[in-house]
Amino acid sequence: MKDLAVKTGIIISGLLVNMLVFAQDKQIVLKQIGSETQGQIKSKKLNRYFTLTTVLPETSSGNTDVIRSTDGQIKTKREVQYFDNKCIVINTVRETTYGLLWDIEITGEEGIWSVPIETTLKWNKPDSIDFWTTWPDNQTMQKIDTWQDPFLSAPLNNRKLIYGGIDHTSRSAFVIPIASCFFKKADIGISFTQSLSDTILDLEMSTDASGKISYIHKNHRIARNKTIRITHHIVVHQADWRAGMGWMFENFKDFFLPKNNFVNEVVGCGAYSSYEGELDIEKYKNMAFSVNWKASFDFPYMGMFIPPVVSDDEEWEKYRQGGVKIGDGLASVTKLANYSKLFKEMGFHTLSYFNVTEFGNKIVYPHKRVSEKDENLWKDANDFLYCKLNTGMLRPAEITPRWNNWPIYSNWEGCVAMDPGDSTYQVFMLNQAKLHIDKIPASSGICIDRLDWLRYYNGGADDGVSLYNGNKVRSLILSWNDIMNKLGPLMHGNNKVILCNPLYRRIDLMRQIDGIYDEYGNKPSSLNLCAQLAMHKPIIAWTVKKEDFQPDPDSYFQHHLYMGAFLTVPFQGNDHTIRPDPDIEKYYLDYGSLLQAIKGRQWVLIPHVIEIENNLAKANVFRVNESIIIPVINGADNLNVKLLLRLPYNLLAKDKIMFSVLYPGTVKWKKVAIKKYSEILELSVPLQRGCVLISLK
Repeated sequence: MKDLAVKTGIIISGLLVNMLVFAQDKQIVLKQIGSETQGQIKSKKLNRYFTLTTVLPETSSGNTDVIRSTDGQIKTKREVQYFDNKCIVINTVRETTYGLLWDIEITGEEGIWSVPIETTLKWNKPDSIDFWTTWPDNQTMQKIDTWQDPFLSAPLNNRKLIYGGIDHTSRSAFVIPIASCFFKKADIGISFTQSLSDTILDLEMSTDASGKISYIHKNHRIARNKTIRITHHIVVHQADWRAGMGWMFENFKDFFLPKNNFVNEVVGCGAYSSYEGELDIEKYKNMAFSVNWKASFDFPYMGMFIPPVVSDDEEWEKYRQGGVKIGDGLASVTKLANYSKLFKEMGFHTLSYFNVTEFGNKIVYPHKRVSEKDENLWKDANDFLYCKLNTGMLRPAEITPRWNNWPIYSNWEGCVAMDPGDSTYQVFMLNQAKLHIDKIPASSGICIDRLDWLRYYNGGADDGVSLYNGNKVRSLILSWNDIMNKLGPLMHGNNKVILCNPLYRRIDLMRQIDGIYDEYGNKPSSLNLCAQLAMHKPIIAWTVKKEDFQPDPDSYFQHHLYMGAFLTVPFQGNDHTIRPDPDIEKYYLDYGSLLQAIKGRQWVLIPHVIEIENNLAKANVFRVNESIIIPVINGADNLNVKLLLRLPYNLLAKDKIMFSVLYPGTVKWKKVAIKKYSEILELSVPLQRGCVLISLK
C-alpha cells in the first residue's frame, strides 16, 4: 500500500501548518527485539515506546520469524495452527513521514474457519496517557442522562467499544476507527487508526489500564489461497483530537465529504411529516426549517414506493399505519409530484422516504398466491414478495439448519428484512430510485431508513469473505456497499442528494451518503456519535417532544450548535416527532438565526485551534463559506469570556478580520471590531443566556 502522507504547507480543509514539524522527518524509529516489533517515539520531550502484535487463537504455539529487517522496515512471519486449521500471518511495518504503516496479511493454508483477529499497540508505560476515540462520551460515568462533551479524553482504562454500536442505543460505541493517545506535557499525540480502504466486518476496540489498545476483527473467512488484509496507520501529531481526525479526513476524504454539495442548500432544520396543508412560511423560515423527509405512508406497502400504475393519475390506497387513514387515504404519482413542487415553490425541500432493507406489510408465512395475473401481483404485498423478490429475503445465519423458510420480521407493521445485495431485489430497488428521479422531479432526493439491518449476515447467500457461526454467509455491510455503489451515482448524477438514518453508526457506510437524519438525535449519545460521522456533512437530529428540552431548553439548543447539528422543528403531521407547541416554538425562533448561520458548516480540524480562558464555556470552530463561525456555549449568563484563536493565515487569507456576534433572540449580526491578523487572535466577548455565535471574515 502506498505511503499516505500528511498534506502540509497549505490549508484546504483543516490541517494546521505547524503540523509540518511532524511531517518533515520520520517520527518513530522501528526496532526488532527478539520476537517483538517496537516503535520508539523520536522526541526529546517523550521517552516512550510501544510494541505491535497480531494475535489469533492458537492450539499449538509457533515461532515468529523475522524475514526482513532493514533500515525503516520490519517484516515477520508466523504460522498459526488452530485445531486442524492453519494460516500464515505476515506483518510488515514501515517507517513513514507521519509515523508507521502496518500491513497484516493472513493467508489460509488448511480448513475454512474464522477466529477473532486482534491487532494491538501496547505502551511500555501507561502513565500520563490520555485516551480519546470517536465515542459518545469519555466513558468515565456508568450512566448519563444529560449531554456530555464527546471530545473530552480520559485515562487509559479497561473498556470495550463496538464499531457502530451493538445497537442504536449503545454508549459503548465508536464511529470512526481512530484510537488517540495524548501526552499533554510534551504536546504529542499518537493515533492508532484502521484504514477505511479495508473490508471491515465486525470490529471491536478494547483498551486496558496496562497500556494496551486493540482492534479485534471478527467473522472474516480464513481459507486456503485466500488472504485477509488489514492496514493500520500510526500517526504522530499534536496532543489534540482534531489533529488525528484531521489526518483521517485528509487521507480518506471520500468517506467524509458529501458527493453532492447541493445537500448544504437542502438541509437545515427538518421535519418528518405527512402533512400536505398550508404552512406559515415565514415562521418556519425563521426557525431555520428547510426540508421535510416525507413520512411516506404514500406507498401501498413498504418498499413499493411508486407502484407500476398505468398512468400518473391512477390512484392507490396509502398504507394505514396502525389502521389510521391519512387525508383521503389515496395517493398517485401526480399527487406526490405536486406536493414536492408546492414545497419547492414555498422555498423548502422534500426528501422521499427510501428503504433498502425492509419490504412489505402484514407478511405471512406460508403464503398462497392471491393474484391471478402477474401484472396485478404488486397489489398484494405477499404476492409480490414471494413471487418476485423471494431470493432477496434475509435468511438467518444459524448454527443448525432451518427446516422452513420463515422470513425475518421487522418491528414495523409486519414487514420483513431484505438483503440489498441480492441481484433481483437490487434491480427492483434501483428501478424504484429511477422512478423517483423521473416522476418526482421537484424532490431534492431520498433519505434511507433502517441501516440497523446492516449488522446482520444472510445465511442464504455467500459473499466469499465472511463466515458466521461456521456458515458461509453474506454480510449486509458488503450488500450495502454493492447497492450504494450503484444507487449513489444514479442519484448524484441527477443532482439528487442521499441522506440516511444511520442506526448503524460507521464511517465506512457513509461513502455515498450526503447527510444524516438521526432518528435518535434527541438522545445525547446518538447525537454525538452521528455528529462525528457528519463533520463535513449536514446532520438533522430527531426531536420527539418538548420534554426533550428539559430541564434547560437553552442548553439543549446550544449543544446542537456546538455539534453543528440542526433540529427537527415542531411541524404539523410530524410522525413520532415534535408537533406544534407555542411554549417550545419560541426557543426555535430565538435560535433560528444561529442555526441558519451554521448552514453548510465544515469542522475546522486544526490542533489547538481554540482555547477559552479557565474553561468557563465550550467552543467549536466551523468554516462556513468564506467565514469562520464559532459557537460558544454553556457559559454563565452575561459572563465575559476570553478566547484564544489559532488560525493559519491562509484559512481566511486576509490581513484584517471583521469580528461580529449573534445572540439567541436576535436576528442580526452585531459588528464588534476589525482585528489585524495574528497567529494567535485574542477575543473577549460577553455571553447572553450562556451563548454567543462569533463570526470572523
